[in-house]
Amino acid sequence: MIENQIVALPCNYIVDYDDALGIDMDQAAADVAVFTVPFRCEVIEVGGAVTETCAGGTTTPVIDFDLRPTAGSDSGRGAADLGHLVLSTTAAGKVMYDMVGVGTILEPGNEVVCQLAIRADGTGSAGHVRPYILVMMRSETKANLDNMVETA
Repeated sequence: MIENQIVALPCNYIVDYDDALGIDMDQAAADVAVFTVPFRCEVIEVGGAVTETCAGGTTTPVIDFDLRPTAGSDSGRGAADLGHLVLSTTAAGKVMYDMVGVGTILEPGNEVVCQLAIRADGTGSAGHVRPYILVMMRSETKANLDNMVETA
């Protein structure tokens, strides 16, 4: 593995993904995407590319990036510990980002959950976003990673 290489973690959309635009910001607040951590890495930045202008007469969208220490389990899950994007009325084509999680080390077996914390609501509610996480790969022998187990 190459040390200091910046890559994007793989994203798995889990709720209302539109192939053309991304995650719909006027759906019910919920977990909307999960990022798999396949290697040891350090968080550089989380963000979202806005593909449809965000708006809402009552509320505008907010998405959070939560560290889930154990894949598939909310036990010990953080709350916006890796990122908190206040999308407000951000125009399409803008990329919102947060660096609050910079330096956080992720290990295989962790996940990062992207949560629509506040939906776009009210008259004119709209918005679509494609979330991302940039990480710096960190070299490590698989034998040193507790959650890496080679199949028999």
